[in-house]
Amino acid sequence: MIWRVAITIALLSSVCPSALANAGVESAQRISATASQFITKRHPWQNENTRITVGELDPRTRLAKCSQRLRAFLPPGASIRRRTTVGVRCEGVKAWKVYLPVTIAAFTKVMVSKHPIAAGQRVTEADITWTERDVSSLSYGYQKGLGGQGMLSRRSIPQGAVITVNMLDAPAMIKKGQELKLISSSTAINVSMKGRALQDAAKGARIRVENISSGKQLEGIVISGNTVRIE
Repeated sequence: MIWRVAITIALLSSVCPSALANAGVESAQRISATASQFITKRHPWQNENTRITVGELDPRTRLAKCSQRLRAFLPPGASIRRRTTVGVRCEGVKAWKVYLPVTIAAFTKVMVSKHPIAAGQRVTEADITWTERDVSSLSYGYQKGLGGQGMLSRRSIPQGAVITVNMLDAPAMIKKGQELKLISSSTAINVSMKGRALQDAAKGARIRVENISSGKQLEGIVISGNTVRIE
């Protein structure tokens, strides 16, 4: 009997002290995975190739092992951005919560200028190249295409610049002084009349026009190269 007790004591003493100390401690990997999964399902770059990096907990942190499923959350008023703080909480008997920094990188091909582009120049596929970039770091977004006719540069664009939405305008579909068909659907009956453009405008843009018969100035939306819908 004595020798059996001795063997038991010897086996217990051979167990790693750190393993015994960590037996009731929540896994840092489980906490990190909870934060990562939360961001993966909710970040705004779902159609891109993303890489999510979760910051490590302080190695001195010792949180009680949670008896329930861990839950991630955003702090009040926060939104998911390139760098986000994510909370992870335990709602078990020994409740706790902790915050982790999470960084998202989202890669896709964007348009980059092949050479300097002057203000007012028509930009076509010949002026750009497609290069993979981390678009999560592009605070002004990026232009996703040029359309069949190209677009016009609002300002000068240096060589190698990512083409962003605020750099380009759609080419004018209607020119100032052009005669137009004005249509109105504010009533049950569609009404059409002749008008004249008072400014250049692209498709879908708001435009000021003049009713030729009455001389009254109106506003509408360009729906084709010769038609404006009055609002």
